Amino acid sequence: MGKKNHEKSINSLQKRIIEHQQKIDIELQKDYPDLGLIHHWQKEILAFELGIEKAKKRLRR
Repeated sequence: MGKKNHEKSINSLQKRIIEHQQKIDIELQKDYPDLGLIHHWQKEILAFELGIEKAKKRLRR
């Protein structure tokens, strides 16, 4: 992958993190939030952050 592809990947993952954080915020405002769903989104955010770190390492090469 080229530099542009890594940058595009990073931007995409950052957007996904924001989307998932917004979903978590909305879910937490409910009377009975689905904690399992929130946990799932949090795990995905961690995976996205890991993907960003890997892409940043590739950019430094």
